[in-house]
Amino acid sequence: MNDDADLIPVFVPALGAILIAAEDKKREPLTNDEVLSIRDNAACIMMTQIDAAKLADSRGYDDLDPENCWYDWQMLRRELNRKPDLDPGARVDMVRSSDPAYQECVANARATLDEFRSMLPRYDSHSCLVKTKLDDGQSSGFVWLFNTTISDDGFTAELFEVPPSVPLLKVGQVFDVPDGDVIDWMINDDGTLYGGYSLRYHRANLPPDERPAFDEHVGVTKYG
Repeated sequence: MNDDADLIPVFVPALGAILIAAEDKKREPLTNDEVLSIRDNAACIMMTQIDAAKLADSRGYDDLDPENCWYDWQMLRRELNRKPDLDPGARVDMVRSSDPAYQECVANARATLDEFRSMLPRYDSHSCLVKTKLDDGQSSGFVWLFNTTISDDGFTAELFEVPPSVPLLKVGQVFDVPDGDVIDWMINDDGTLYGGYSLRYHRANLPPDERPAFDEHVGVTKYG
């Protein structure tokens, strides 16, 4: 039996095809909110990486990445010569949780939790986030939570957006996150980022010319 971390969401039918049909029906470009809403309500199944690759081979193309839905959708529109051309924003490269470099990010985050605790009282809780793995009863995924406060054995934080990997969760749900379940933490002080080890890792792996768009996407102007 494969671990949850080895499973990925696969849209059936393909998300790209669903968005093409929706835009054709609307007869004008879909907005960012519309694209995300369609993604969040589209049917998907969890598959292993191997089975997903086989499905992509049978289709003859790779589907859109749900974590980079808007970006990939705009790239597909460009391939199809759809007008007008829209700003795709930044693409965030995701890594598997078993990657040693990603594991080092997790270790660094957990090793600096006392620093995070000492900083929390000085900042608006909406700018203080913690990343953990959540399960909605059918699937699981790594999720950023905000409104973070200190609890007896770790932190309490709130879900502010529902990723496609855990579609049954609800915005506004509050979760207890023990220290051992923390994947990462971050504080965004008016553009200055503290913590955010996984974000720094993703940024470092981007080509230099794509990093400014990434910074704008995550709302960071300085890495503290």
